[in-house]
Amino acid sequence: MTLLEAAHQQLHELEERLGASNPQLYRHLALYLQVLRDGLLGAVQQACFHVATQVHPDRYADLPQSQRLVLHRRMANLVQRARSLLTVEQLTHLAVQIAREHEREMRRQRGRLLEALESDRDPDTEPTPQGSVHLGLELPIGADFLKPSRFSLRQSSSHEDQEDRDASSQADDSSDDADATDADPTMEAMAEALAEWIGQQASSPAVRPWEGGALPTNPDVLLTWITGFEAALSRRLRNLSHALNVDLLRLGITRTLLPVSLLDAALAGQLETQEAPVNLMRLPLPFGPDPVPSRLDVTALLLRTADLEMALPRLRTCRNRVQQHRQEVRRMAQHYRRIQRRVQALEAEQLWLQDINPAPPPSSPSA
Repeated sequence: MTLLEAAHQQLHELEERLGASNPQLYRHLALYLQVLRDGLLGAVQQACFHVATQVHPDRYADLPQSQRLVLHRRMANLVQRARSLLTVEQLTHLAVQIAREHEREMRRQRGRLLEALESDRDPDTEPTPQGSVHLGLELPIGADFLKPSRFSLRQSSSHEDQEDRDASSQADDSSDDADATDADPTMEAMAEALAEWIGQQASSPAVRPWEGGALPTNPDVLLTWITGFEAALSRRLRNLSHALNVDLLRLGITRTLLPVSLLDAALAGQLETQEAPVNLMRLPLPFGPDPVPSRLDVTALLLRTADLEMALPRLRTCRNRVQQHRQEVRRMAQHYRRIQRRVQALEAEQLWLQDINPAPPPSSPSA
């Protein structure tokens, strides 16, 4: 057996090992979701209890009994509906939808970038005078290509931005003719290479490991599958949190509804929040004039897996099992990548030897 055949055999053995351990991973995930479904209603009731009795007790006390019963009935119905969607199969389906949303967003970003590159290479644009280089502080393709923050509470005024652009557009012309003539071909080559790469990325098929109906046997792909599964679970809990916040607003217990983008930002750790009880989020919102702004603290439900695991010991135990299995898959993925690089090196070596020692052409039979 050659070295290349041995490396391929090692890859096959790793895939077989992973395939044999996948049923255990599935059982760990299914048990985690079962424990989560069992304890979800209690966690939701505890969070709503804190809002109704500790944050806004006067508003809850002013509600008639019929409205209070409506709140408890709505909580039970929303949790029951969410529990039916907290299965491995349902979360896998949601992971596919999230991946498609990400792909659509990436295609839009690529299209905008290609349009910007084409406009930069448009021959109708006014050329820079020879011997002069315009030094500006703007981004090369415009600030609008950076994904805007959907949860910023304050935005700079357009007047200040215009003054900054006017100030940054004034610079000394201090470059010689050679630098000016060499800049355009270099930037054009870079733009063409970037446009070609973007076209290749757009045409390459997207990898969605959740569509196969079974857990992947490639360790790298399985790690992607687990990450998408976690993202889908977080999305389900976020949707339930938003629905509960809407009901609290309708009944008058809360007066402010935080948008979904703020909930996503808090889950991603992109938003600084204040200390709050489990499964609750407290966010200070500034109001009033800039010299002495007043502040409004908004409390909203935000169900998080970490908070739920803190409140439910059985759920935390299931999480530890999933994490241990994930660590093992990560170690296998590192070994798998090393063998793959070895295979690529051996294949390239084999091709190199074939190129420098070509096989002699077949001799023609003598007449």
